[in-house]
Amino acid sequence: MAVRSVYLPQPEIHDNFIHIKGDEHRHLVVARAGPGETIEVFDGKGGVWSTTVESIGKREASVRIVEERRIQRDPLELILALALIRVAAFELALEKVVEVGVTRIVPFSATRSNIAAGGRHERWLRILIEAAKQSKQYHLPVLDPPVRFDQVISMQAASKIMFAEQDGGSLKSALAGSPVLGLVGPEGGWTDRELSEARNSGFTTVSLGATILKAETAAIVGAALIRYEMGT
Repeated sequence: MAVRSVYLPQPEIHDNFIHIKGDEHRHLVVARAGPGETIEVFDGKGGVWSTTVESIGKREASVRIVEERRIQRDPLELILALALIRVAAFELALEKVVEVGVTRIVPFSATRSNIAAGGRHERWLRILIEAAKQSKQYHLPVLDPPVRFDQVISMQAASKIMFAEQDGGSLKSALAGSPVLGLVGPEGGWTDRELSEARNSGFTTVSLGATILKAETAAIVGAALIRYEMGT
């Protein structure tokens, strides 16, 4: 059984003990964590504390620090710009690309996006945190607020990739180093104007194969293939 993870951006450490409150405390209660259990606390910035549970009360849990370590940040900066799509599909993609190892997610509005962001940042951040806990991503990925398409294509990166169904080349030849910025379009696909503007901004169109993938599938597969090709 994997060691349970607890995310605390600013752990309260006193006399070699960490006090866990709020949502993370409630998660421990629901999971029936008990004294003596090993718990891993991380701050999302590379700090990790191996601990054992001393007590779990009604309002907080107390864990004793056994070991502290520092995890280095992944040398590959992988940015995924994902068009706003159906909420359930977007949230599935968000969860899975974190597991794959994306380091930054940029939601954006494309011409054919059929949904607005709708103030979901806090919910999306919670999904991101839970995915990081599950996959042991000790550096929490960045979640940007939603932006426009023109803002996305003006972002700087060593490798600028636009996943497209038509006229796409190979991924390997499009990778020129880190940071890698990958664009995934909406369920209705890219418009000709978006394809043209992205290419004029230095993006290379890349194909993910002969079949047509859903946007959320393209995001997951594209991110995984980038990591594979970059050797990380």
